[in-house]
Amino acid sequence: MTNAIKGVTAMPRIQGKPNVPGSAFRQIIALRPEIAKPWNALDEAMRFTGVLDAGLKEEVRRMVARHSGCLFCASLGAPQDSYDDPRWAAAVAFGKAVATDPTAVSEDDWQALQAHFSDEEIVELTAWIAFMFASEMIGAVMKLEPATPELKTMYTNWIRNGIEKAARAAS
Repeated sequence: MTNAIKGVTAMPRIQGKPNVPGSAFRQIIALRPEIAKPWNALDEAMRFTGVLDAGLKEEVRRMVARHSGCLFCASLGAPQDSYDDPRWAAAVAFGKAVATDPTAVSEDDWQALQAHFSDEEIVELTAWIAFMFASEMIGAVMKLEPATPELKTMYTNWIRNGIEKAARAAS
């Protein structure tokens, strides 16, 4: 498959377990079940539980994906251009700053975050960004291809179902 942006052919460097449902990432990481099981469980827990809204975390993931080099991750959706909610704007800006250079997060970036989030929320957001960047780094190293339309639909449904389940659990 050709990446029109970079003009290169993206072929996964490692073929994962073909009988594992889901993405090439899940199939590749399944080659090491003792890693895959806790990794996937942590993904579910961080993505759909916690003090932060799962939709906000997905939007931050989309921004981080723009900077990770993972074609698959970036193909799952682009972040919005702007945000009416200042919390979302601050979280996405922080995600971009961390993904660009975590050592260069400015005091202005930090103060904007603290204006809208508690320490507990900042810890969760920072852990989420770090976990997503780690996942996306694997995708970049393995040269995962952009998602097929079927995988995009499957991902969208998984996110929607997870957000609905989290909302039910919170009420």
